[in-house]
Amino acid sequence: MTRRLLPSCLAAAAVLAAPPLRADEQMTWLMSDFPPITIPVDGAPTTGIADQIVRYLARHWGHDDHRYVYANSKRTWLMLERGSQACFAAALRTPERERTAYFSNTSLVPPPVLIVRADMLPSLPLNAAGEVVLAQLLARRAARGAIVENRSYGPQLDAMLAQHPEANLEKTAIGDYGRNVLLMVARGRADYTFDYDFALAYGQSLQAELAQLRTVAIAGNAQAVLAGVACPRTPWGRRMIRKIDSILGTPAGADMLMRAQDTWLTPAGKQRYQSQMAAFQRLRSKPGAEADYR
Repeated sequence: MTRRLLPSCLAAAAVLAAPPLRADEQMTWLMSDFPPITIPVDGAPTTGIADQIVRYLARHWGHDDHRYVYANSKRTWLMLERGSQACFAAALRTPERERTAYFSNTSLVPPPVLIVRADMLPSLPLNAAGEVVLAQLLARRAARGAIVENRSYGPQLDAMLAQHPEANLEKTAIGDYGRNVLLMVARGRADYTFDYDFALAYGQSLQAELAQLRTVAIAGNAQAVLAGVACPRTPWGRRMIRKIDSILGTPAGADMLMRAQDTWLTPAGKQRYQSQMAAFQRLRSKPGAEADYR
């Protein structure tokens, strides 16, 4: 397979400036640094959840001309908004993003949770179920949060954050979708952030410094979140989504999607959302069942 790995700034400029290509000539994948969802090595996909999806699509695409372009969340969505001929396989699906992109759904995963240092646990405002009451936490000006600019944390959590513009939340444009934000919390530069429990588990397996971090469920944020491949809302993007859905919308494609996320989800997440994920897999095995061409 031909792989052309380009520096992020040059690659992005090349995609934006490139003349229109036939759908069968080339495919450009926007790659993030978001382990274990994406774990790029030399810019190419490896064993992350979305990485496995991209590799499967590339194997079944029908030609070998695929290239991989690194882009952080802010650049990814700017490129999609501009109609760049590129697709992103680790996109959380939200109503706002549906105005920018076509989607083919690939994953249903447990929602993000609150992540804090262990010493912060006694001071958290919790309900009777042991879930953090986020509105009360966000109202505490002394509590410093950190999130990634232009990253979605799921429709429910995004809506909660939008309701509290006064919250003491630092928005960072770092390119790794949150790994360094976890370090900010561990080092006391922030008091809390939000992420998937499996993302924290992956980070803790590599960095001892993250061992002091804990996860807390967020009240009102229990719904699994939907992710998928996003392509620009253009005629080209529509054709790509149709092709992607035709490849994934089979029993073999659905099995691959489930295996990809099973590789990294925590046992607790699998247990709690098993029935929802199984129902999603049954739907996904049928072409068109989980794609949106509106």
